[in-house]
Amino acid sequence: MGTIIERKKKNGKSSFTAQIRKKKKGVVILNVVETFSTHSAAKSWLARMERNIGKKDGLERAMRAKTRKSVSRCIEDYSAASPIDFGKSKAQMLSTLSRLEFGSKAIDNLTAPDFLDLAKDLLSGIQAPPIDPKRDTPEHYTLKPRKPQTVNGYMVTLGTLIRYGGPISRVTMPIAEFEEAMRTLKHQRMVTKSDTRSRRPSMEELDKLLEYFYSRHQANPRIVPMHKIIAAAIFETHRQGAILSQTWSDYDESNDQIMIRNMKHPMQTVGNDMLLDIRKEAQSIINSMPRVDDRIFPYNRDVISRHFTDACKILEIEDLHFHDLRHEGISRLFEMGLTIPQVAQVSGHRSWQSLQRYTQIKHSGDKYANWKWWPLIAASS
Repeated sequence: MGTIIERKKKNGKSSFTAQIRKKKKGVVILNVVETFSTHSAAKSWLARMERNIGKKDGLERAMRAKTRKSVSRCIEDYSAASPIDFGKSKAQMLSTLSRLEFGSKAIDNLTAPDFLDLAKDLLSGIQAPPIDPKRDTPEHYTLKPRKPQTVNGYMVTLGTLIRYGGPISRVTMPIAEFEEAMRTLKHQRMVTKSDTRSRRPSMEELDKLLEYFYSRHQANPRIVPMHKIIAAAIFETHRQGAILSQTWSDYDESNDQIMIRNMKHPMQTVGNDMLLDIRKEAQSIINSMPRVDDRIFPYNRDVISRHFTDACKILEIEDLHFHDLRHEGISRLFEMGLTIPQVAQVSGHRSWQSLQRYTQIKHSGDKYANWKWWPLIAASS
């Protein structure tokens, strides 16, 4: 059996060193040591290593791989070396890849078929062992098939490690093998880019949602004012995370501006702060909120998502995502006759090319000009 030793760092946080030692005739023939940030991760690694070593020829394979770095170890090196925290999606994908059987393979020994097999496993819905050992039950491993777009996200994230993690882990990364596999995966349509959504809520659908949420809030003013959150998503034209992270100190009403911290960006999210224009309609919603917290909308992201999804099911509104509200808001600005630069200064799009698809929208004025919901949305909570 392996051992786990907890050590305290200078910053007060703990690290957990897991070790497996195997002897033959009193001589140590295998000594594998890995360090983790949590006890559960160390325990999971130990269990996985013990299972692998217990297989036929498992000990011999472990001895041969001892001098090589595994994918999971390189992921740890890469994560530890980053001066900024990864976004939620990237961190989750790296964690999953690390805990899959794929994570135990020597990274410099990977071939194109290995990457192809990984993509197939992800498509089939294979699940990684849970971080929390208490959740390690047979039910956890029920296959949950993924879409090619989702698998593409995993492979792109892995590609970042393969292309840039070599000097960090001091290994030669199989870049050519990975790129060969990706060409095949794209050709076979096993990985694809996400489709561009064009879904917009109809005015009838918005009426249903706002009536539902406003009546609930009237009955219990302590619950999340979802009618205001929905309106903010449309008229601010920002993502849910950006809306819920806004603070009063970042809101400059006198200059019609608001600072969006850590604006989502494919290359750099943390530290990507943008000072953007905020139109009067959005300001009226913000000004209606009570100043009871540093944040303007001090609510939990998961709660907002759950409320919105549940309401759509109850109201039988099909295929409407919260993010579609942003699309509605941007489309509205083009319908009002704003130019791409003007819209970008509100929405925060760095690349005007991202807004090209909206240029087909005809100028038709503002359908929200006399919206019946304005008095209730702009009313103080």
